[in-house]
Amino acid sequence: MSKYTASEVIQLPRFTAVGAMALGEQLFTAAKPAKKQLVKGVARVLATLASRHDDLASALRDQVSLSEGGEASEDAVQCDRVLDNCWSGLHDFLTAYTKLPPGAPEAAEASSLKAAIFTGGLKFLQLTYVLEWSESELRIQRIRKGGLDARIEALGGKRFLSVLEAAHIAYGKALGVTAPAATAAAAPPSVRDALAAFTEALRAYVIKVMGSVEPDEPETQELADRLLAPLASWSVGSSGRGAPRKNDKPEGDTAAPAPPVVPLQPGAPTAAPAPADS
Repeated sequence: MSKYTASEVIQLPRFTAVGAMALGEQLFTAAKPAKKQLVKGVARVLATLASRHDDLASALRDQVSLSEGGEASEDAVQCDRVLDNCWSGLHDFLTAYTKLPPGAPEAAEASSLKAAIFTGGLKFLQLTYVLEWSESELRIQRIRKGGLDARIEALGGKRFLSVLEAAHIAYGKALGVTAPAATAAAAPPSVRDALAAFTEALRAYVIKVMGSVEPDEPETQELADRLLAPLASWSVGSSGRGAPRKNDKPEGDTAAPAPPVVPLQPGAPTAAPAPADS
């Protein structure tokens, strides 16, 4: 009888270490409200996934250089400062509204937006470059997908959003996260190994979640859909780097995307391979 490993049964989209960090955070956020509903097997592999995620974060923190010189490029440093100022500016803008007299609707709205966007305040701006980009990406996706942008604009913050998104894009390019950096070096072995371990743990998690679905219990399918929603909305762009979809469709991709998670049964047709890195 043939034996199948997780890597043969489940195909995942390709993503960089930074992309994996962002995806992991989204998966944990999706699982948090449902922790009491998780069966033991799912809870166990989720804990393993969290551990591998921590290992990947540590490997990224230990990565000494973002360029061949062992130091961040001047462009990256400047872009980091600009992005820090943009996030701080949006934070201050919302904070100013919270100081309105009690009962003012704008004060309550600003407090709600701050809680949704700035969980933990501005501490993420003190992280290392790639981890800060990951946290910035998560917050921008939360703003877009949660309709928070319209609410911020209603308070008069449209300009803050436009400069913030531009600064985030420039920061990603300077780091080589969203575009190849001119002096970017290959990820060190520790990061590659940590990413591989995280990916295998993710496959195991997907298998357990899908295996927990009972055909005659629709609530189990609903739970699985919620747990895997971040992965289902992940795509691979032209650079081969995974990124959350914008408006449920990868930018620049006119074809319908292949499902990111493809379970195979013994004897079933082989799924199309994931797109290779360009």
